[in-house]
Amino acid sequence: MRKARIKSETGLYHVCIRGVNRQDIFFDDYDKSQFLNYLKKYSKKYNVLIHSYSLLNNHVHLEIEDKNDCLSIFMQCLCSIYARYFNFKYDRVGHLFQERFASQIIKTNEQFLTVLRYILQNSYKAGISTSFDYKWSSYSAYRKQNPLVITVTALGNFADSSQLYRFLNTKNYDECIDISLTRAAREKFYIEKIKRLLKSKTPYFEAGISKEKLLQKLKILKNNSIPVSVISRITGLSRYIVALA
Repeated sequence: MRKARIKSETGLYHVCIRGVNRQDIFFDDYDKSQFLNYLKKYSKKYNVLIHSYSLLNNHVHLEIEDKNDCLSIFMQCLCSIYARYFNFKYDRVGHLFQERFASQIIKTNEQFLTVLRYILQNSYKAGISTSFDYKWSSYSAYRKQNPLVITVTALGNFADSSQLYRFLNTKNYDECIDISLTRAAREKFYIEKIKRLLKSKTPYFEAGISKEKLLQKLKILKNNSIPVSVISRITGLSRYIVALA
């Protein structure tokens, strides 16, 4: 039986969602833009405040405030509508996200700030961005308006935004929800290689592909030194199917 999710007394959570088998959930900037549009829509619908966010290749970090005890339905709607968009765009079927989102309750103001900094430094520490000012995070929200992000809570802890940014840029050993990002940068090479070998815009196989054709394409990937575990993780196919080729 699935363990019940612990409710936060403050309403504050650090939430993570990631692709099934750690596969990418964003292939271009438009995908990320669409996700933020859905995030804006459903956060407004369910009265969920967004304090920070960061969109990486294969997962998303959110720091949210659940005003009406709607965390589960909010995340379910957000993930469902984005998965529907993604599957239609890339002609794929099946689950996009890991079955259950990860969440960590935030109990204190100190913990709130730690999570904030952790999320906004995440892209840099993962090697996705060369600076903390990552385009697909809410890092810049304290310099220029971002209608999606609530900034007053974080700013209330500092004299001005410059002091807040000094805090956000401080080197640290913060530990929050960890979903192992180091693989993402390493697999970016394999994603591009798979697309090139399959002569495709994505590393996925088209819906309805015959078993014979699927095995032929898998054999091409394996013959070009792409490990079974990597093929499985990126394409979403089981290791058993990949090993058959």
